[in-house]
Amino acid sequence: MAHIVLSGLEPAARAELCRVLSDEGHRVTVHAQGDWTEADAIFCNGDCPDYPALLRSIRDARPDLPVVVVTRLPESNKWLNALEAGAADYCSAPFETVQVRWILTAVLATPVYADGKTASAPTFS
Repeated sequence: MAHIVLSGLEPAARAELCRVLSDEGHRVTVHAQGDWTEADAIFCNGDCPDYPALLRSIRDARPDLPVVVVTRLPESNKWLNALEAGAADYCSAPFETVQVRWILTAVLATPVYADGKTASAPTFS
């Protein structure tokens, strides 16, 4: 299964997502910031104001790495902002196992080009 990194998530969301991912057989690592060299995907906190900067730093280091933005405040403008900032997907807690399974299947299967752009991600000017 995949190696999933959880970055900057609040404790309740982190515990819930860790449980769902582990139950699905994924290896989960928790990082406040940082080492994504061995990750297959990252779930990061979309409720903190600096998450677009985190997305940019991940994209700079690993343009091939899918990032899923997690929030407890589902708002359509946050969802669009996350996708425009480079997120592969966006989800809100509480998590359903089938929701997480679907998101991971989608982001891990999405082809990534050499320049870091995905086949399905639109480019905004």
